[in-house]
Amino acid sequence: MNKTEIETSLGPSLVKKDSHLWEIDLSSLRIFFGLSILSRSLSEEIGNLLHTSPGDISFIQKINPSINHELVDMHIQYVQVHSRVGVFKDWLLFRDQFEEDLRFVLGSFQRQSLAKKLHPEFYSQDPKFQGSVALLFPFYRNNRSEIVNYQILLERVTSQISVGDFFIRITIDSADSSPLNLSNIPHEIVADSGVRTYIAGSSKISESLNNGIINAAQKGETFFEEENRHFSKVFEQIEKTPLGKLTNINFYWEDQFRNLILNTDPLNSLPMMKKLFILLEDSEVAKSIKEGNTILAKLGKTEVYVDLSRLDRVLNFSFNKKRTHVDSDFYLRRMPLLEKVGNSENHNLNFSGIHIFLIHHITSEIIAMIEALRRLEVKSLDVAFVKYGGNIPPVYLDVLLDIPTEAFFMAGLEFKLTKNNRPYYAVSPLYSNFSEHKFFSQKLEEAKFGFFDAMRYLATYLFFNKILKFKSGDDKILLIEDGGYVAPILNQRCKEDKTLGELCEEFWISCPQDLAGRKLKDFLSERVVGTVEHTRNGYDRLVKTAGVEKDLVFPAFSIAISEQKTLEESKEVAHSILNAIENALHGLGKVLSTRKIMTLGSMGNIGGFLQKYLIGGRLHETNLKVIEVDLKCKSSTDVLFPNFTSVSDEIFYDIDLIIGVTGDSVLKQKDWENWILNGNKPHLYVASGSTKTVEFADLIEWLNQLYLNNDPKIGDIPVRLTNDRILDPQTQMDLGGKVRFNFVQDGKEKEKTIFLLSDGSPINFLFFGVPTESMDPIITQLTTVSLGLAGHYKNKTLPAPKLYAVDHQIDQWGKSL
Repeated sequence: MNKTEIETSLGPSLVKKDSHLWEIDLSSLRIFFGLSILSRSLSEEIGNLLHTSPGDISFIQKINPSINHELVDMHIQYVQVHSRVGVFKDWLLFRDQFEEDLRFVLGSFQRQSLAKKLHPEFYSQDPKFQGSVALLFPFYRNNRSEIVNYQILLERVTSQISVGDFFIRITIDSADSSPLNLSNIPHEIVADSGVRTYIAGSSKISESLNNGIINAAQKGETFFEEENRHFSKVFEQIEKTPLGKLTNINFYWEDQFRNLILNTDPLNSLPMMKKLFILLEDSEVAKSIKEGNTILAKLGKTEVYVDLSRLDRVLNFSFNKKRTHVDSDFYLRRMPLLEKVGNSENHNLNFSGIHIFLIHHITSEIIAMIEALRRLEVKSLDVAFVKYGGNIPPVYLDVLLDIPTEAFFMAGLEFKLTKNNRPYYAVSPLYSNFSEHKFFSQKLEEAKFGFFDAMRYLATYLFFNKILKFKSGDDKILLIEDGGYVAPILNQRCKEDKTLGELCEEFWISCPQDLAGRKLKDFLSERVVGTVEHTRNGYDRLVKTAGVEKDLVFPAFSIAISEQKTLEESKEVAHSILNAIENALHGLGKVLSTRKIMTLGSMGNIGGFLQKYLIGGRLHETNLKVIEVDLKCKSSTDVLFPNFTSVSDEIFYDIDLIIGVTGDSVLKQKDWENWILNGNKPHLYVASGSTKTVEFADLIEWLNQLYLNNDPKIGDIPVRLTNDRILDPQTQMDLGGKVRFNFVQDGKEKEKTIFLLSDGSPINFLFFGVPTESMDPIITQLTTVSLGLAGHYKNKTLPAPKLYAVDHQIDQWGKSL
């Protein structure tokens, strides 16, 4: 834009204030509610009369003051509609279009420049010098449809029975045979319907969002988010504007606005909210926002900054101050150890010439790692984000989607439910543009996989899609992952002597014909430097894949059993698990301290600290008996057992909370059935602290089977299932799923409810995971060992294709011990 001022359909102009900042003053803009309701009412009456009246359409309707009180305040009491026979002969074909056009006509009251001409004295105009001018809308000129051949005349007419009052006359007439003598009617032609997109239902939309902001502000929050769910009216309407399809609308505010909105009657703050949506109706404003500009809308006591973010998918309204923009540098500065590595302090290693495929959780620490990898000259970075449940902070997506896309791509999954309330995971729309992978998205949607399988397919698909695009024989890739999604598959399929075509077929990958017959091992050996693993589960999968020979196809470095990881991080993970369980229970009105608890994997790194923190402070002194199950146990005691089969029914029936940190599905279907039918407690809680959703895979699979069964039974006992979500009563945060079982046993009606916290995925990731201070040395170690592996490749000193663990075979820089 080269102009410094742009006229708008609202009356006030856009005024340029900075290179990408435009201002518009809507302080004096009159707000009208219920215009779309009025247009729909008039349209419906026309439709009714077309079926009952043989002649012209003519009726008068009183304005409803409870819906259109602004019109009544302007002394407009009635609206009269007239149309000759024949104008609506194609009514069934253009009925929806006509209602939209009628909304545009009545929307003239909302356009200050037009409303002044129609109703001058109510806009400080002297009627002696400026009389009312009719408005003529030649819709036939728009050529939107060959069947639209009408024009609409809008007039304000003085009432003949009430002095000082008026009515609106709406005349719908044929364009080619109009009897109107327009030369005798002072009028102005309004032919700019393209400059405005009427947002139908903006009053209701504004009311809903206004209430959402007030509720959030009452909780002390400074942010409110509206997501684009199916059949969302607000997003459906905004999509018609130049802004296009959005995924979210975000509202930000500071203390001054919070105090204002909490101390103001909601009816008084509502016009301010509606002004924001009227602003979007103007095409010049919407185009300016779409072009990357920020609009500063002055609304009297408040001003609002309006802009788009996340590849134009998110519309932001920031009250009284611009949205705070943070970048990945901000998160890296919070991790001083990692920042030093990223700035190449005390080392001379880098990733120049090497592509990286990263699989990890979407946390602030991983955003910092992404920035460190970029500073270390990675050639390109692809990320498959691990996300089980909870909400992704909007600022994370803002930061990630601001990273230049030429050398950065990201994808992830979203939690979904089938019609039978069976949970599954599909490709999320929140990340990079995934449109070129429509076939894969459709296949994954159809598969209805649980988290681990869906993530394994997504990551493997993207990994191979990446390397199949390598143009140069010099292109090499390093895989860094958290959880063993891809590396075990690569090694296992190579060991099975699979071809590239066979693997591509398994994972829905389009394989070039000339490469399909190549041995997978040969193809990957030319492109893969090696793999790096973060977690114990991923480490154990690689150990299993290596077999007794301890051989892999690629060198694999791991921090999973390093001293830093097993001791220091495990403590913080245990704390975060218990903190998350407590938060979830508090939302249900329950406490952790009185639960009867069983821990699976109680002698592991995390499990040991769970036991210590439960008995050492989380539980009441009268409830210090925690049942422990772990394969490392040599013999049973009254609380410690080597396997679940050693736990007596008497002990098991008294348990109401099971915490699993084994990385394996210990309890089977018969155990869950036994617990539900015979347990002593009506509410049964299940929480996982281990990677992915394998901890309670048998429970999840069994529940899925019950959901699909028209006649569900536990054993031979018929049960009635009721599925619901666990929602925090204050924040409405989704904390997982719950299933209520109603059945008759021994002649008695019984009810049991299983609460599957975080849907069986690691519960600590519902909230904050492990604090940044504790994760800094861990993520730093993951980065340095990756640098070490890249350095070995560059120096042609890659070790034999085996598994190497930090503090055991190698140090944190990948050097042999």
